[in-house]
Order: sequence, then C-alpha cells, then structure tokens
Amino acid sequence: MMEEKSSTVKQGKLLQNKQVDKSRHAKLRCLNIETLFEKYFTILDSEGQTQIYMLPECESMFKEPPWQLDNLQVLKNSLNEMKSRLNNFNLNEWQQHTYQMNKAGDIVSTVKRNIQAELVTQAWCKFYEIASNFFLIPLSEIRREENSKEFCSVHLCEAPGAFVTALNHWLKTNAPDVRWNWLATTLNPYCEGNSYDKMIADDRFIRHTLKHWCFGADNTGNIVDLRNLDFLIERCKLFDEKERILLVTADGSVDCTDEPGEQESIVTQLHLCETVACMHVLQKGGNFLLKLFTLFEHQSVCLMYLLSCVFHQITVTKPASSKSGNSEMYVVCINFKGRDYVAPYLNILRQYCGNVTPTKAMFNLRDIPHDFLRKIEECNKFFKHHQCQVIKDNISMFHAKKYEDILFELKHVKRIVANKYLKDCRLSRIDSANEIVGREILEKSNSSYVNKKWRVDSYNERCKKQDLEPREYLSQICNETKEIELPTEKSYTWHLRTPETLEIQTGKSFNKVYSSYFCHLKIHRILNKIDDIVRDTRSTIRFPSAELTREQTQRIDPALETLSFQFVHDYDSHRTIAEIYDRLKKFQTGQTLVLVGYSLLTQLNIGLLHLLSGFFEKITIEINDNEGYRIKLETYKHNDKVLNNLREILTTSHNARKDNMTIWSIIPTMILYECDQVSLIIQLNHLAIKLYAHHVKNFIHDMLV
Repeated sequence: MMEEKSSTVKQGKLLQNKQVDKSRHAKLRCLNIETLFEKYFTILDSEGQTQIYMLPECESMFKEPPWQLDNLQVLKNSLNEMKSRLNNFNLNEWQQHTYQMNKAGDIVSTVKRNIQAELVTQAWCKFYEIASNFFLIPLSEIRREENSKEFCSVHLCEAPGAFVTALNHWLKTNAPDVRWNWLATTLNPYCEGNSYDKMIADDRFIRHTLKHWCFGADNTGNIVDLRNLDFLIERCKLFDEKERILLVTADGSVDCTDEPGEQESIVTQLHLCETVACMHVLQKGGNFLLKLFTLFEHQSVCLMYLLSCVFHQITVTKPASSKSGNSEMYVVCINFKGRDYVAPYLNILRQYCGNVTPTKAMFNLRDIPHDFLRKIEECNKFFKHHQCQVIKDNISMFHAKKYEDILFELKHVKRIVANKYLKDCRLSRIDSANEIVGREILEKSNSSYVNKKWRVDSYNERCKKQDLEPREYLSQICNETKEIELPTEKSYTWHLRTPETLEIQTGKSFNKVYSSYFCHLKIHRILNKIDDIVRDTRSTIRFPSAELTREQTQRIDPALETLSFQFVHDYDSHRTIAEIYDRLKKFQTGQTLVLVGYSLLTQLNIGLLHLLSGFFEKITIEINDNEGYRIKLETYKHNDKVLNNLREILTTSHNARKDNMTIWSIIPTMILYECDQVSLIIQLNHLAIKLYAHHVKNFIHDMLV
C-alpha cells in the first residue's frame, strides 16, 4: 500500500514537473516572440526630450581627419569575432539552417497565403511592419490642407518594387481617401554594364510601371553619381504642386559577402548619397526611412547626427520580419525641418556625393554632444546583443543532437509569430482593382532571371580560391561548366520579326557585359571569373582565335561574305553597328553574310539581328564545336527602309559617344525578352562560354609552362 502511494506521488510529481516545464517553455517562447517585435531604440524624441541637437557651422564640415570611438570599436570587434565563427560554414547549408531556425520565417508565406497582396517579399513585410508601428506615412501632414489629400513618395534603391506595393496596400486599407503618386529609382536591370553583384535584376514589377522609374542622366540608375542625383531632383520638380513629396525611402545595400566585417564602411557612401537625395526632394513635415547596418564608424555616427539635427524624431528599428542574424536595421526619421533649414549644408554635402569616398570626417568629434554619442553606443549595444545571441543560438542548434525535435517546436513558434504579425499590422485584403499592376500578372511573369546568390563555398574556402594559381583556378571553373546543357541540333532556322519602328535607347558606355537576360546568372558568373583571371595574368586572348577564324573562313564558300567579331573582347557597340552598316551598304542582291564570334549577350546585338532580318530571306544558326556557333544571313535583298534605320542608329551612336554614352537597344526590350528564340539564344551563349573557358584554360597553361 505504501509502495503504491509512493509510486502515485512520484508520478504526480513527474506530471507536475512536466507541466511546469511546459509552462516555463511556453513563457520563454512568448518572451522570445515579444522580444522579436520590440527591437527598436529611440535616438531622438522631440516631444519628451529637452536636448535639441544643432548642426555646427557648415564651414567646419569635412575638415577633421577620420576619428574612432574606442567603445564602438570594441563593440565592432566583438561582433566581428562572433561573425567569424561562421567562416567555415558552407554558405548554402548555413542559409538553409538559419532559414529553418528563423522564428519569423513563415511571415512572408503567411501574408502571401492569407492576404494575397501584390509582390509580397521580405522587403514588403518589413515596410508594412514599420509603417504599422511608426507614423511613417504622415497622414496629418497630408491632410493638413483642407482641400488636399494628395502626396507623393520617392523610393531610392527600390528594385524590385516591394516598398511601393506595400505602401499602396497600406494606403488602401488605412487611408483610402488619400490620393498618391510615386517615383522610384534603382540600378537599371536593363543596363548590361550593371553587375549582378550590385543590383537586383528582377524587373517583373518595373516593366509594367516604367513611367514611374527614373534611371538618371546616364540611364544606369546609379545614385552614387551626382549627375544622376541631380537628374532625379529635377524629375521630382515635375510633380504637381498638390503632390508634395512627404515620404522618401532608401533601401540600398551592396553585396558584402566577401568582406562581412567591413559591411558598414562599404555601404557608407551609398547611404550618404541616399540621405542627400532625400534632403533635396523631401518637403517640410515629411518622413524618411533609411536602411543602415551597424553604427560603429565615424561616417555612420556623423550621418546619424545629421539626421538627428534635421528631423524632429529618430528611431532605429529592426523589424521582426527582418532576418535576425544580420546587421540590417532601419532608421525612421519623422518630421523633416525643411530644405530651407538644411540648404547651406546641402551645398557642401553635394561635393562629397559620388564614387570617391570623403577622406575627412563629416563633423568634428567635439561638435557632437556627449549625450548623442552615449545614445549611439547604447543603440549599438542593444542591436549587437540581439544579433550575437541569434548567431550563437544558430551555431548551437546546427550541432544539436535533437535537431528534429527543435524544428518541430519551431513550427509552432513560427505559426505564432506569423499570426502575431498579421494581427499587429492589422493586415487585410484589398480589391484587385486597387493593386498597381496586379498580383496575378506579376506571378505569371517570367522570373528565371531574378537575381539570386549562387555562392556555395564557405568564406574561408572563397579566400583560399583567391590564392590559387591561375591554372588550378581555371581547372575548377571548367569543372563548373560540365553541367551546361548544349543545343541538341547542329543547325537552326530563325524567323525574326523586323521592327516596324525603332526605339533607340542610350545609356552610359561600358566595355564589358556584366549582366545579361540571355544567359543564366550562374553561367555568367563563370564568364566574369574567367575574365578576371585573364586580366590578372595580363593576357590578351581572342575568342574565337585568329587562327581558328582564318581556318574556318577558308572552308566557307568564297562567295560568302564573312564579318568577324570577338565573343568576349572589350564590348564596343559602336564598332559593331559601324561594321555591319559599312558591309551592308556595299552588299549585292543574293549575297550571304556570315557572322563569326557575334555575341548574343546584349539587347543591341539581338536587336540588330531582328533588324537585319529585313535584308535577308533566311537566318541560320550553325553549331560549331570549336567556336560555338555561326550566324548565316542568306540571300540579301535591298531594303531602303531598313538601311535608313541602320544609318539612323549609326548617327545616334556617333552623337552618343560625345557624351560617353552608347546605344543599349534599338527595339523594345519586352519584344526581345518574349521572342520565341530566347531559350535557344541562352543555350548558344552557354555553349560559347563553355568553349571559351576551355580555350582560356589551354592558353594560360601553354603560357605558364
């Protein structure tokens, strides 16, 4: 009897302990979830703060050498030490692990499923969360004038456009009476001189809203260029007087994967240019949302002080929908004091906008109040603590034995977090008629070109590759080309549509194709790696080689005309246009033109083929095992209209060169992107890159033997 009673007591205690453990876990889980939604730090609140920060005399700006604050450097080193523990992790494996561990990982999918909003991405969720938690959209200022409920927003570094669609959704559910217009800028996804490492190439939204996008004086969209910044400012002046610019967002960043410890310094010039652009176009009483990272260096401290002097309220926040393990945070700047207030400083700040980073600190350290510096230190400690804790937990969980149990528990946590997000943001659906482009249209758009990160090595492995000698590195690159799928036939006949009218687009001149819609991003990255090796070894490599071209040309019927190019030589659009025009104006009826080494990576080159189809009865692509392919334009027929079009293109190219500009395309981009030959064009480019890789490998091997 005593044994039964004792056993019952033990079972009761065990049950009680389990319930206590469950209760403790539940409380801990709730605590962690609440913390996820409470990552913000107030730098300046004019309503409850006696300290008002004042800008020093503008003549004192950019006079003092760069300075450091020891306390901030200690925090930086501590954070970098924690980050360095990730150096040996395979990037893909680590990203997959952190995705699984991310408590907020279901927010995006939940919003997509339940709200069915337009262009829902992580950026969409971050913006909507900030707009719901802070007075980011200044409704009181918008409605200040009795008869006006209009305003305009400007979005910097905005691709693919999720801040715009999120703002539209917020307005339709929170202020349906407000009439809104918008303008955005970003690195132009149609500029083949823009690198994938620097831009987001997703144009699903951009292609339908081009009239709202400003890519600057040189059409690149690079805001770290004073000419483009001034072009944007002038464009903003075209808004109606009622459409006051009362919101500016800046979501810019730079790929810092290869230098994670210096992310802040790498992006500092971009952040300065974004801020200067904002202060030029924002109306008094307007708000500014700026993405920053850490605040350890003098550039960021000075920028934060500048913002604290020209806005009435400054809060730094990391939304729950932002990845907890990174340094990303947003500065919410409320109630701008106006351009008149900041005008004398803008003239000086403009001098330091551009590709050259200032060599002096924006402000003297003695001009920044100790109270402000103390807040910056506390802010850094606050966000650094949260980030380090997440990294530490993720490392611990990566090696955990009961990983499946943890993931099972996390599923429940993710569901709670996603539901809390929906509730806190008061999210609801809007009528499809109120969308900008339309969710269904965007989802149907071809997204195969969307910019993705393909690095799979760990940070340390990437560093080791940089130390490899060229032959070994090229061998590794050639191994990557084994997966390239090649054309299945030996020849193809193309039926291209001759454009009715020209749509000539010019932009900044570039001598290397850094991005192309007509090539898989991963394969294009291989091409860029090879070109880097060629440059580093100071080699001059022709592909197809002169010997190969001569040999192949001799095999061609002498009656055929041959025009030779270089698939990967320095890109020169003007030379291509001029050589084609000069050859064709001498052509006789019935002749055939063979293009050797003609690149199909650019819109211009493919557009020229569309135009040339008006001269010839047939276009045949012949696959060649050594050089990739040849393009045979058969049976010439004179066409005055097409010849005049070519002459117009050549004249435009001549004029563009005077301003360091060049022709990017001659027919609408979407006609090229949606033509029937796109998949084959991509295969042909892949074939040429594969053969080029092996050609360079053999050349470098012979050179170094």
